[in-house]
This record gives sequence, structure tokens and C-alpha cells, in this order.
Amino acid sequence: MGARLILKFRDAVIGEYPLEHEETTIGRKPGNIIQIDNLAVSGRHARIIRVGSKAILEDLNSTNGTYVNGERITKHVLKHGDKITVGKHTLIYVETPDEKPAPPPKEEDDLEKTVVLTPEKAQAAAGVRPSATSQTKTKLPLGVVNVLSGPMSGRSVELTAALSMIGKGNDCKVRVGGFMVGKHAAAISRRPSGYFIAYVEGFSKPKVNGETVDEQPRQLKDGDVIEVGDTKMEFFIKEPA
Repeated sequence: MGARLILKFRDAVIGEYPLEHEETTIGRKPGNIIQIDNLAVSGRHARIIRVGSKAILEDLNSTNGTYVNGERITKHVLKHGDKITVGKHTLIYVETPDEKPAPPPKEEDDLEKTVVLTPEKAQAAAGVRPSATSQTKTKLPLGVVNVLSGPMSGRSVELTAALSMIGKGNDCKVRVGGFMVGKHAAAISRRPSGYFIAYVEGFSKPKVNGETVDEQPRQLKDGDVIEVGDTKMEFFIKEPA
């Protein structure tokens, strides 16, 4: 399933942009993938991050805000037909089916189905006993963080979702404090190849074993110490039962 954005101004279509990149930036300054030369648009206004088959729209602390279907957002999982308003311009999010028959989905692109829609359930309903191979594929190792300091100190948090946010926001899996820490400071993504952490927003960037992490995802290893704001946590892998 592909996706694209249709850029409109006063009902006139002025551009189309396929979402081919892991990150698509929207803003007034040169260097943005979607550049909108209008004073109502911030230099770096918003961005869209691809996570598997999903597209997540994030406002980058813009002056005039980012709106989806008339509501101001900070983070939003886009759906077909969503109307994004940036300044005086509109972007329509359109999902397009693949023209050719799609090959069997890669685990990276179909993580949620792998985790939630387990073959064992379907095979049990059909009276078929699942093989050992199919059972192995559906049981991914589970990542856990032990929070060592900060607001959630002493807690152990299982990273079961495809995307777990760390930051000051109430919707974050691990809530942290600290000066200049973003509402969504970092994200940990769960993939069949492992867990990866990446910087999302705010002036304070996450660190792993004392090394700063940027937008480029870094794979987490058993025993890694993650630091975000005033919070330290230890990451480890919990093998499936």
C-alpha cells in the first residue's frame, strides 16, 4: 500500500508528493521535502514518519499549529482521506493500492499482524495443528526497560507496541522530566530484527550508554542504559515463554 500527499491552495491542486522517505518534512525553509513558501508556515513546521505500514504526522512546535480534519494535533496516525491544514494550505493524505499483486508481506512491514493475528488461532479454528516453525515466527523476544531514576523510578515497562514513546506527554509509555525535554522526546520501535530507539523532538536528545542518539534509529542491545532528560533506564530482552 503506497501513500501520497496532495497539496492544495484555495481548492487548486499545486503539487503531489509520494511518501517515499522514512521521514517527510513540511515547512517554509529550503531543504524540506514539501516546501511551502508562505509566512503562515514555520521553517520546519511538521513531519511525517513512516513506521511499518503507518504514517505518523507530528507537529514540530510550529507557530500556527498543524490541524487534521479541523483539530489541532501534536501527533496523529494518518488515515486515508485525512485533511491536513498547514497555514493557508491543505494536504490530503491518500493511500493507493499497489498496481501489482503484493508479495508476501515482510515482517518489518506487517509487525502488528505478526504479533496480534497469530497463525495459531486461525489454524486452531480450522482444526490444523501449527508447526513448530510457525510458532517460532510469531513469538518475538519482548523488550523491557527497568526505570532507574525519574518520575517512574522503580517501574518495569514492557515494550509490547510497535512504537513506544518516551517524553513528557501523558500518552508516553515512559514519562520523563527534565529541562528542554520534548513532549515526545524519543521513540522505541519494535521490529522482528530487534528494538530501535530514535530522537523525535525537543532540545534534549536521548543517549544510549552515554552516546547521543539522533533521528537515525539505533538498535538496542541487552543491558543498554538509556538516558532521556532526568530519567535513566536499563533495556533488556525477555525471551518469549
